[in-house]
Amino acid sequence: PPVFATVGSNRVTVYECGENSVNVIQSYSDPCVEEIFYTVCWVYDETEEGTIETGLAVAGMRGLIRVVSLTKLRNLFTLMGCGDSINELKLHPTDNNLLLSASKDNSLRLWNLKTRRCILIFGGLEGHRDEVLSCDFDLQASYVLSCGMDHSVKMWSLESEDVKDIIELSYSYKDEKPFPVLNKHFPVFGTRNIHRNYVDCVRWFGNFVLSKSCENKIVCWKPNLSVKKSSDIPDQSEVLHSFDYGNCDIWYMRFAISPDFDAIAAGNQIGKVFLWDISEEPSKPAILSHQKCSTAIRQVCFSPDSTIMVAVSDDSTVWRWDKEIRSGS
Repeated sequence: PPVFATVGSNRVTVYECGENSVNVIQSYSDPCVEEIFYTVCWVYDETEEGTIETGLAVAGMRGLIRVVSLTKLRNLFTLMGCGDSINELKLHPTDNNLLLSASKDNSLRLWNLKTRRCILIFGGLEGHRDEVLSCDFDLQASYVLSCGMDHSVKMWSLESEDVKDIIELSYSYKDEKPFPVLNKHFPVFGTRNIHRNYVDCVRWFGNFVLSKSCENKIVCWKPNLSVKKSSDIPDQSEVLHSFDYGNCDIWYMRFAISPDFDAIAAGNQIGKVFLWDISEEPSKPAILSHQKCSTAIRQVCFSPDSTIMVAVSDDSTVWRWDKEIRSGS
């Protein structure tokens, strides 16, 4: 059965989706009662016996990344180095040892979980000018997207030789001196033309980008890496479609794309979830609601087979929606 995890306050909770239920199977509390977790991410480690051990990476207000084992039921290790709170964690799509963090310190950091070190920092001269709220890898792990409070979306390359070399070095470095962390100050693309407010969620959609702000819409757009206008960094883009919905003009609200790329879902601040079917021509969204769900839906997520969607709310409730499979369709 599908399993998912949530964070709230200093607690991480793991749930299992039963036939018609959602059941708590594990819970972890941080030793620091003042911690407030903002983000959680599945991580995987191959043991010496060749088995895959599943864990969770969690982070939040204190800027620490805790890696928790679900089999050993304890905190395995803690990664330190971010200058402020961490808003989002993302696992590398092809290398389970690499973890990306987006921070209030205006930067993104790439971590090697196997060697437990920070290896790369995206930020600085042409980086974000305010806290980074969201990040994402493309499926080929060639680029990283980031967005933040400076109203901008930026794209960073993982294809340059210095980036490839530092990732390779992070596995073999044995010197007693501190690891030579690579700083990347220049993105390969950056724009402030898509949104006019905080950009709090960004995701790759094939070669396109989906991003949202506090503007009651998710925008689908295409970056043009070849056109340079105002600076040496390409900043031109083409808006392709806008997924409009209502009552979502507050920030830190995450949308989700189903793994089969057939649907987009987003919650609003009065407890409704909007679901767009994008398998065909985009149309008006289906609106999922319940009379007892009336506070902000902060995040939604799909199961790996795209048949279950869960949503988490400001009132500490978790809502499950199942896809109805109709016969003959």
